[in-house]
Amino acid sequence: MDTPSKTRYDVFVENLSRDVFFFIFILLLLSFYRAAFLFNFRGLLLPDTPSADLWLTMWYGLRISLKTAGALFLPSFVLGTLAKQIWLAWPAEKVRNIWAFICIFGLSLLFQARIPYYHEFNNAFSPFVFNTLHDDVGAIISTSVMQYGAVWRILAAAAMAAVFGWCFRGWIKLADQPAHALKMLPWKKTAAVCLCVLLAASAVYVRHGGSWGYEGSIYWKNAARMNQHLLNEAILDDIQALYKASRIYKQFAASSSDIDVSAVREAAARLQGRTSYQEDSLLPFLTRQASGAAIDKPRHIFLIVAETYMLWPLWEEYASLPIAQGMREIINRPDSIFVRHFLPASNGTMFGLTSVLLGLPEVNLLTANRPSARQPYETALSVQLKKQGYKTRFFYGGFSSWENVGIFMDSQQMDESFYYADFGGEGGVWGVEDKIFLQGIAEKITPEPSFNLILTSSNHTPLVVDMSKEPEIMNEKEAAAFIPSSASDKDLLRQRLQHFQYADKYLSEFVLEMYKQYPDSLFIITGDHADRWTLNPNPSLYERLAVPLVILGRGINKDMLPSDAAGSHMDIAATLLELILPKGETYYALGHSLLNGNCCGLHAYYWLGRGVLGELSSEKHEILPGAEDISLEEDKQIRSILHDEQTVTAWRVLHGLSLAVENE
Repeated sequence: MDTPSKTRYDVFVENLSRDVFFFIFILLLLSFYRAAFLFNFRGLLLPDTPSADLWLTMWYGLRISLKTAGALFLPSFVLGTLAKQIWLAWPAEKVRNIWAFICIFGLSLLFQARIPYYHEFNNAFSPFVFNTLHDDVGAIISTSVMQYGAVWRILAAAAMAAVFGWCFRGWIKLADQPAHALKMLPWKKTAAVCLCVLLAASAVYVRHGGSWGYEGSIYWKNAARMNQHLLNEAILDDIQALYKASRIYKQFAASSSDIDVSAVREAAARLQGRTSYQEDSLLPFLTRQASGAAIDKPRHIFLIVAETYMLWPLWEEYASLPIAQGMREIINRPDSIFVRHFLPASNGTMFGLTSVLLGLPEVNLLTANRPSARQPYETALSVQLKKQGYKTRFFYGGFSSWENVGIFMDSQQMDESFYYADFGGEGGVWGVEDKIFLQGIAEKITPEPSFNLILTSSNHTPLVVDMSKEPEIMNEKEAAAFIPSSASDKDLLRQRLQHFQYADKYLSEFVLEMYKQYPDSLFIITGDHADRWTLNPNPSLYERLAVPLVILGRGINKDMLPSDAAGSHMDIAATLLELILPKGETYYALGHSLLNGNCCGLHAYYWLGRGVLGELSSEKHEILPGAEDISLEEDKQIRSILHDEQTVTAWRVLHGLSLAVENE
């Protein structure tokens, strides 16, 4: 307790010294967790990574963590040093210690969360984390407990916080030494002024990440300074990674929601190559005339969205990896086409499913849960194929309550929908096992023409299929042979390989069996998303993000697909309708047929075009294997097209078709 003989200056320097030591402790703790993160994933580093790169990563990380430590220092300073100056009886030390433990526990908990999140998403934290509350929270909690040990990780975070909290109690006592030296200064008023000036200057330096201005600063937009993804992710501490994710998420959400009707008219005009768009509805803009059926009208249409079915296992360099043999067999058939340059709508299942069904891009507005989705979308495949005489069905081995998918499908004129209870088999928290699920679907298909939208689920964590009952799936020893020695969690990677092979086996068997029974049917297969895992410790952005698009059916041939065809989920609807509708038939779409020269793809955060993959939030892009870079002018042109498509979509989702009333 402070004695009455202490001056306000004495109290000021004592508390300021402790706050500074708190700041240093937090900075050291962030650096420790950064080093621990790198150590945990050391197997993902390139074999010849120089130690200088590791030290440079730690240095850049230390600089950007100045911002985090500074942000956490501020409450301690306000509630400690400043509050004590106003009221000398204020328990500043107690408040500071409580705040310190909250920070230490919070950082320890984030560190424990970061490890499994990086295993799953190959990022420290991404914008996708903010969609969690809109997903099936119960299933996510079950997954966290069953697959990633959430309980023991929380306990581990508490234990780490206890240890570091004890260390902090000893560390903070060291602050008394500089405080004592400052109290001995003869010119205390001058010293107080100098300390305040130094504090203000330090705030500027900390605010800019170890620089006196923005020119030399380091922040989330320019922190990726290394040549390896892992090192760039390590530079951002957990607070900065979450801040980056939130800024990107808000940026895209704001750009989608903060639009007026004039911007929509301008976007529609540019997309149509017109000088203006004067119509009072978007319906004319979305209206298309079919160029003429490329195949005979199929009896059944199967549109399959496969859980976490990524593109890279189908690459030639992974030909010896037996996890996608079934899909390879389908791709190698003469009556199939394989789109190699294809992006999902975003990083989540519902985003992909919504985009595939509605033919619209994902614009971070949770389209399926918006009031507009309670009415049928004119672009929805179910709505349009129903008019063509097809019975429309949706099959999902999970629960109708997930993402309100049951209500959404009913609103989009699905004649029938089937969920977990309709298949009577065992499954995990995300749904019935694919083997039972797909067998159940096969039993429900009748000769009556039908459109069948199918969403699988077994290739989703927690990975619970009992592989001992699947003799045709790699056993543990066989799977282990394909796992890099550098992998940080070999058991999880082994499970992933087995479950991918399991999902591929039963999906391909289902497709080929249905094709055998109904040879006049059409099959379209894609993945809901990728960006979960790879065998490559340093995958390219495209390797992480891309999903396949495979089309199989009578009349399909490989010459149908242009060599530069590229697209995304939003283009599936137009591709399908152009395949089967007679010449001049009216349909509604925003996407474009991949068979008619479409060469751009739109993801919620990325874009694909003519051999390059770029970020929507920056000017960065990477060149795909075997492709050439594009000009700056073409880059801008593609970005403009995709931005306009997002603008039109956002208006349709938020306000409907009408353009007659200004956005309020």
